[in-house]
Amino acid sequence: MKKYVPFLTAIFSALCFLSVMYFTEQILKPDYFLKSLIKFFTIAVILIFSFLFLKKTSQHSEKLTDFLYFRKMKPAKHLFLCMIVVFIGCLIIFFCVRNQLDFSAIRKNLMTKEQLTRKNCLFVFTYIAIINSFLEEIFFRGFLCHLFDENHRKMGILFSAFSFSLYHLGIMNTWLNPILLFFCIIGLVLVGVFLQMICDYYQSIKASWLVHGCANLAINTIGIILIYFY
Repeated sequence: MKKYVPFLTAIFSALCFLSVMYFTEQILKPDYFLKSLIKFFTIAVILIFSFLFLKKTSQHSEKLTDFLYFRKMKPAKHLFLCMIVVFIGCLIIFFCVRNQLDFSAIRKNLMTKEQLTRKNCLFVFTYIAIINSFLEEIFFRGFLCHLFDENHRKMGILFSAFSFSLYHLGIMNTWLNPILLFFCIIGLVLVGVFLQMICDYYQSIKASWLVHGCANLAINTIGIILIYFY
């Protein structure tokens, strides 16, 4: 039974996070600042509790930074190129599917529900590119996936990626039509797997954080276009 403790911890942690964020997103519907605080404290509580619990039950003896895979990164060969490709790729995907998007619904969501304006959007988008991407990488790639041992590595990658996809589904479900939403779910799972591969290859979430930040930067560029030009 003891060997299943990390696995059960991963499931419980994902369910707690997804439930809190779904309730926040769909029921409370706070502005972006409050939602960000809820997300930060939810992740912090889950990570600290899990770290102490697993250490107490002798499931690991690592430092917190190692436990969360926030380690020294391997030489970042080709990583910069990967960041550029991801940034350009996100923009290309947007322009390919732009006719299927409900721009009015997205813009309304950004400016009413999230309470973004031309005055505060640059600050919020900077936060999303740097801090928000870090929180998601530390939780999904650094924490969730690495609770699975080497014998269940593929399961851990898929579980983390699927949780990552479900979390974003709660944010975007009113933006897309059902067909596009389905492909978005599959796409986000693939993105989660890709980021995990980056994280594992460079042996640190610092690498996947940089790539994730570039993807968010591209999405923020689209957000700026919607706020300023639509």
